[in-house]
Amino acid sequence: MVSYPRIFIAAGEHSGDRFGASLAEALRRLRPDVCLTGVGGPRMAEAGVRVVADTVGHSGMGLLSTFGNAQRWIRVFRNCIREFNREPPDILVPVDNPGFNLRLAGHARARKIPVCYYVSPQVWAWMPHRIHRIASLVTRMMTILPFEKALYDPLGVDCRYVGHPVLDYLAPAVMESAAREKYLESTCARGRTIVGLLPGSRSQEIRHTFPIICDAAAILRQRIPDILFLVAATTEEHVPELKSILAARKLDAAVRLGETPQIMQISKLCLAVSGTATLETAYFRTPMVVVYRTNKWARHIAPRLLKVPHICLVNILAAHEAVPEFLKFDNDPRPVADAAINLLSDPAAWDRCRNDLDEVIRSLGPAGTSERAARAVLDCLETNC
Repeated sequence: MVSYPRIFIAAGEHSGDRFGASLAEALRRLRPDVCLTGVGGPRMAEAGVRVVADTVGHSGMGLLSTFGNAQRWIRVFRNCIREFNREPPDILVPVDNPGFNLRLAGHARARKIPVCYYVSPQVWAWMPHRIHRIASLVTRMMTILPFEKALYDPLGVDCRYVGHPVLDYLAPAVMESAAREKYLESTCARGRTIVGLLPGSRSQEIRHTFPIICDAAAILRQRIPDILFLVAATTEEHVPELKSILAARKLDAAVRLGETPQIMQISKLCLAVSGTATLETAYFRTPMVVVYRTNKWARHIAPRLLKVPHICLVNILAAHEAVPEFLKFDNDPRPVADAAINLLSDPAAWDRCRNDLDEVIRSLGPAGTSERAARAVLDCLETNC
């Protein structure tokens, strides 16, 4: 292996930034002399990555998000190319975000830079033909879902299942009984039915899906007088918009910044936007109702694009509807509220949901994902240098 290995990590959105940061920390533990550069967000920067462009601030989700942010992603790509020209990395580690990272991987391979891809694009969910392009670009694929490796093996791809990062980064967030009691006191939640509202980390989700969750919460308040809503804000910039949506509906709910794991743990139930947060909630075995809102015109397109029977990752892993999920093409909150009321009022249904979530988390295997991924990157670097 070369001295002072140069690794470029390319991540987008909040989950990618978190995964990239955990990977960076593991790489630095294994190789203290490693030089880490990349694109991502504040977590990666805190983990010791020299971030040359922010990709978290303009991440998106959905069929139109890539087009809406095209100009900004082009600027990020140019920054990457300038960095490659200034000091070519010994290996590129793209983290998910296929719209951008597959293009960057193509540039790297053209320059004979190995590509060790972390977090496979969801070819099993939509546009499965992409897997052939991915196979032609990656030197090694590191998957985080147990069934993904079987998709790459027939194509001869060097693929390793390393486990899911939530098993690592959420472990320190588990509250002991004393910490739990203290948090209940601080939120005035003791003795009340706590429902966490998880709006997601993307502005698009907050604008389009969070209002439905709030309307469903308003129905819950009419049925359960002692209910307490806690809103988990992931970034400070989203707090004003969250409060504005709540105020427009006259929904009394406390917006808590940077307390998502605590809210997930103390809640009897969560109303969650579909995304990584659903698996994080499952980690704490907290039942949930999952919502994703898309445009009316997508009603006719979605069935043709989606290749799985569920939208929620928890249900995909469970291979059945472990938690109620709703792909919404309208703004009717009543089905969401009815599903939540059923879980809150039926102890047997609530217990079944918790048991299913336990099985889902167990299926991911043991902790140590970030270190296994880091070792796979370093091994790939050594093998291809």
